[in-house]
Amino acid sequence: MVHPLQHIPNITEILFQQGIENIIISPGSRNAPLTNAFFKKFGNTCTSVVDERSAAYVALGQALKTQKPSVIISTSGTAALNYAPAISEAFYQGVPLIVLTADRPPEWIAQEDNQAIRQTNLFEPNVKGSFTLPVLMTCEDDLWYAERIINEAFLLSMSGKKGPVHINVPLREPLYEEQPVASEKIKIIISEPIEKILPTNSSLLEQWKSAKSILLVCGQTLPDKGLNSVISNLTADSRVCIVGEPISNQQNLATVFSPELIFTSEVMEQKEFAPEMVIYLGGQIVSKRIKEFLRKLDTSSFYYIGEATPVADTFQNLGTIVNADPAQILKQLLAIKSDKNYSGLWKNIVQKTSRKISKFLQTAPWSDLKVFEFISNQLPNDAVVFAGNSSVVRYLFYFNQYQRTFYSNRGTSGIDGILSSAVGLASQTPKTVYAIVGDLSFVYDSNALWNRNFPKNLKIIVINNQGGGIFHLLNGPSEQPSFEPFFNAFHPVNIENLAQAFNIEFASCDSFESLKVELDTFLETQNQPRILEIKTPVGGNPEITREFLAKINS
Repeated sequence: MVHPLQHIPNITEILFQQGIENIIISPGSRNAPLTNAFFKKFGNTCTSVVDERSAAYVALGQALKTQKPSVIISTSGTAALNYAPAISEAFYQGVPLIVLTADRPPEWIAQEDNQAIRQTNLFEPNVKGSFTLPVLMTCEDDLWYAERIINEAFLLSMSGKKGPVHINVPLREPLYEEQPVASEKIKIIISEPIEKILPTNSSLLEQWKSAKSILLVCGQTLPDKGLNSVISNLTADSRVCIVGEPISNQQNLATVFSPELIFTSEVMEQKEFAPEMVIYLGGQIVSKRIKEFLRKLDTSSFYYIGEATPVADTFQNLGTIVNADPAQILKQLLAIKSDKNYSGLWKNIVQKTSRKISKFLQTAPWSDLKVFEFISNQLPNDAVVFAGNSSVVRYLFYFNQYQRTFYSNRGTSGIDGILSSAVGLASQTPKTVYAIVGDLSFVYDSNALWNRNFPKNLKIIVINNQGGGIFHLLNGPSEQPSFEPFFNAFHPVNIENLAQAFNIEFASCDSFESLKVELDTFLETQNQPRILEIKTPVGGNPEITREFLAKINS
């Protein structure tokens, strides 16, 4: 005889044996059986985060570091809907999550009863898979089916390009009765990785051997020592120019680490910069200029290397997809001695542009641009940085970020969960994590501070330019009569008051002199979360940035 709720403890046992470590639970009643079962199995590795939107982003931040799924558990109804933004980010960035949503039994859905919304396939199409468990176990086949679903969901989240999966769990009352122990025999299904070798007649291999100019473009990639080592070997090949923004975590090896500044009009217009071959790996590229450059190439062969990726033709020139781990493929592409110094061509442009940058910044006044230069020079060279979106990530990428490790929510590029993601990341590393965000991002996700387990190693820098700084830089918004209230979105929030509300150390500065003093204290303080607010003129003095970009591009 099978216990009606035997699948609930079995879920926890399967995920435990599959190596799951982090469970984030948001409070509710309908999810009580799940809460009790996971707490009984995982104990203090379960974390309570009340705000479901923040909870999902915290889980995403954890999984960015561990590269294993974090489990998030919600009650039914609108609570579950709040997971959607983080799930979308995880889907497009390739971050594994297991989403468990408690649900009302099917007979009560949409019957004017409490929190009885339609939750089947709730997060489609932005998940790798959607599953619904049986309400009750009536026979051994029901239990086999439920266990199979849990195994399938876990393996799907980890296969190919990783991502989130959703498991909907309908539950009938009573919800607080004692549960059975996990079954003695539980099916655990594993999947063995397969090494992929390029065939000798591969077009990628053949063209690699003959090409005189190759552009290796690295999109957003998580820190990967193996990939780093392989790309390091390719720097010896003078035919290869490596482009890698800081979120590629390859910028220390890159010939070009700031394409937004290096891909000037001179580069765009001269044919000698156009490569015979483009190899692209990883996720998003921030720079609009490199996208424009690559989209105009009509004689180059384009290859994308990545696991189980749909046809994402970012540069509108995609020719071949190599469905495999990039490190496995690139290590088969040996450096070849050549008299063609394509990388040297780019190094000359980088040096020329660097001189222009240095000259301009020597006299630049107090502005977002100057602040980001100062921060970039002062952060530890090996810092772990969680970069905010909009103007923050762009300003950071204008400057050398040395050996720093970068994370950012560039799957969908939203501002809604940056702090929460940084909280999750910091919880999984002993290193100090520096979250750098704008004032709108900070206020939008201030519930990230509402966390009883707020990590002591998280330090937050808020660039307060009194609204959405990015809209001051874009052509168009600032000329609109609706600019101030609807684009810039000026707000009256006092960031110091928010810091005090959550009992986090706070300091503020609004000049070079005060920034030097406060940033020193901010960096020296250990094992204590801190918030440093840097106030700049409205919009961050955007005229300075426009002049800077015009000078660089001239």
